[in-house]
Amino acid sequence: MKKRIFAVLMAGAMVVSALAGCSSQTAETTAATEAATEAAAEEAEGTEAAAALAGSDYHLAICIHSMDNEYWAQEAEGAKLAAAAYGVSADVLTCDSDDNKQLQGIKDYIAQYGDKAIFVVDPSSTANTANIAELCEESGNYVTILAHRAEGLYPKDYPHFVASLMLDDIAIGKATATALFESIGGEGQVVELQGLLGDDSATNRHKAFEEALKDYPNIEVVDSQTASWSQSEAMTLTENWLVKYPDLKGIYSANDTMALGAVEALKNKGLNGQVMVSGCDGIEAALNAVNDGDMVITNANNGYMIAGYGASYAIQAALGILDPTSIPDNERLIFCKTTLVTKDNANEIIDKFIKTKDPGYDYNDLSFCIDKYQE
Repeated sequence: MKKRIFAVLMAGAMVVSALAGCSSQTAETTAATEAATEAAAEEAEGTEAAAALAGSDYHLAICIHSMDNEYWAQEAEGAKLAAAAYGVSADVLTCDSDDNKQLQGIKDYIAQYGDKAIFVVDPSSTANTANIAELCEESGNYVTILAHRAEGLYPKDYPHFVASLMLDDIAIGKATATALFESIGGEGQVVELQGLLGDDSATNRHKAFEEALKDYPNIEVVDSQTASWSQSEAMTLTENWLVKYPDLKGIYSANDTMALGAVEALKNKGLNGQVMVSGCDGIEAALNAVNDGDMVITNANNGYMIAGYGASYAIQAALGILDPTSIPDNERLIFCKTTLVTKDNANEIIDKFIKTKDPGYDYNDLSFCIDKYQE
């Protein structure tokens, strides 16, 4: 989308800001406001930018599990950046991974803002995605759903369900596993730290690990256990493995938190950098561990990307810039770009994602986030 949208949004926002705090208006003030708005619309040169001028009337609800988790907090920041780019106000709604609490939060937001409410949702569970889509369709509010999608649920069946933005856990897991195997020369003993049983990301990353193994016949998997995303459980498992398997060469972890537990156990034995560890998610401690050589690789799942562009899809639909029903059905099913992080690029990712908390994305360009389409 053309960057002139931003200038128009700011002009509109300034007009609204000037009126804030006034309990009444004179006819002269109203006329001046209308003139300023019309002038900004004319300067925008196009129907898309003119439609975006209404952004200041809209409210984006950023629905996440909690702000305690670094990745979910990053999603909130990304969606806020996108909202600011369109002149839309934003609120973070947390649900503590409770389906009913998340749905009630959405209902309350609709009751407060009506058809001016917009939603970007990291669902409390995969099962809840259908409830979210149905609720927003019934109320006529645009929504983008992130990371999870119930089987048989498609945006094409819900005009207000703008898009599904997900991470390709199979591709990510295979890439991190491959990097781990390469770091130990393609042979030797490895173990696997699995995520929470029943979680779809954990299931997919385990499948990815097994897929990667097919290309490395000299890799021996001596054990595979679930640490349920827990750093302390992963640390305990790793301590036991180091005793049982003194020739251990590598540890594949389905997320960074567990990988950091493994690193801690290795450090306590003076083996960090000798037994290789891979992770996934891109949390700050893991990025630093990669930079320090304590981990081989992680994947920055990039909440700024998935939630920022997820918000942008829903906002553009609400503002009339984008007609979701005009998008080919498969193009509403998106796998978002992510970033593999090694020692070569760790500093750059730390600067953008951790220090400045702004990767500098143009949230008007919806195509930028697309890695490929879901099947």
